[in-house]
Parts: sequence; C-alpha cells; structure tokens
Amino acid sequence: MGENAKYFLRHLPACGVFALAAAVAAALFAAASDYTTYSVAVKVYSVGWFATCVLSFYCGLLVVPRSLGIIFSFAGIVAFAIVCAMDVHTLPNPLTSKAIQALPALFFIAAWAAVASSSCRSENKKIRLSAWLWLTIFVVLLSCWATFHTAQGRLLKQRNAYLAKARKITLALAADLDTYKEANKTYPPTLEDAGIDPERTLLPLTGKRIKYYPHETDYALTFADPMPCGQTALFSYDTAQDGWFGTDPNNAQIDAPCHMFLGFLRQR
Repeated sequence: MGENAKYFLRHLPACGVFALAAAVAAALFAAASDYTTYSVAVKVYSVGWFATCVLSFYCGLLVVPRSLGIIFSFAGIVAFAIVCAMDVHTLPNPLTSKAIQALPALFFIAAWAAVASSSCRSENKKIRLSAWLWLTIFVVLLSCWATFHTAQGRLLKQRNAYLAKARKITLALAADLDTYKEANKTYPPTLEDAGIDPERTLLPLTGKRIKYYPHETDYALTFADPMPCGQTALFSYDTAQDGWFGTDPNNAQIDAPCHMFLGFLRQR
C-alpha cells in the first residue's frame, strides 16, 4: 500500500467526523430557518444540549478522569444558573449581555474539547479509541451551536420585516374601512363588501391572511406572530380600543434573540 493511501486511510475517520457534523448542522439550519419547523428545531436542539451536558459530567468523572472537562462542565452549570436567574431589565449593554448568555454553551463546548484532547493522550488504549466519539460530539456540538444561532438571528430579521409589512397592510385596510363607513354609516360585514381585494390581506412568507372581525359599530383586524416561540401571539388593530390592542407591532421588534431560559428562575 502506497504512502498516499496510508495517509488517506489514517485521516478518513476525521473526514467522517467533519462530514457528519456538517450534515447535522445543515439539517438544523434548514429546520431553524423556517417558521413551520422552528419550534421543533428548538426542542430537538434543547434536548440534544441537555443530553450532551449530562454526558460531559459522566466523561469528566468516569471515562476520562483528571481532565479539565469536569471543571468546564461545572462552570457551565454555574453559568447556566446565573443566566436563568438574571433580571432581564437590569442587563448591561448588548455586547456584554450576549457574552454572558453565551457562557454556558462556551463552557460546555470547552468541556468536550478538553475530554476529546485528554482521551487522545491517554495511556489507556480503550480511552484513546473512545476519543473519536468524544471528538465527534465536540465538533457536532460546536457546529450546531453556531448554526442554530445564525439561523435564529436570520429568522428573527425576517420576522421583524414581516411585522412591519403586516402592520402597513393592516393600517391600509383600516383606512379603506373608514372610508367605507363615511359613505355607508357602518362598517361592512366582510372586506369584499368594501371592495377590498382578498389578495390585499395576504401576508408575506407565511401565506396567511389578516382576519377581519366586524362588530356593531367597530371592527378588529388581526394577524399572528409567525415566530411566537411556543406561545400564540396575536396583533390586533381594534377600533373599540382606538388603535392597536395590546402590543403595537412596532414595539414587538426584537434586535437579537435572548437565551431561552433568561430570567427563568425569577419567573418561577
């Protein structure tokens, strides 16, 4: 067997590790970039993180003892507890906030890097062989963390643009309804009765429509938040409330996604 063939076979497992990480990250990116699959992606991502965090303690204590992995794992738990207990309203500037929220993930990623590195240098042959598994977990975890947050940020920008567009369409419909009332002394039973083309109620990207609810002397136009993160959120322009009832879509714009457990302990 030639030297080139030996070199290829020697590095083939590493190629497999990175190929697997790339495939998992690509699947996660596709799921987290779509409104319809975002909530499922969050659940799978959260379960995967929980499993790998628990496994990092097992590896640091039993499989690859005396490595820095266990120290980083404990640091990750402490950082996670701090994030869960943080008061959202007292966060420092945005850059510091993002750094604090990223600490739990960075510590656990560092834990897996330490476990993989220590197992490679172990004198125990079984531990050395297990290094490929720990390296795979480390690379997959790192790539998924970066991929998920990239996809989440991208989807959040789409959501903000969606809310701005939906708000503009809603106010245009409201103007037409007011014009109809001036001429007919009442609001129409349907938008079509006011001469409004149904296509004008169509919202971008989601394919959903703004819904019209007429009352005796008032009406409401509503549309849903496409990225409610586990809860149904509706925006409503209600003439009985003299405008936006609840939250104005302009005030629902989010610059950057927050850690999903931020302030969790304070809310309990």
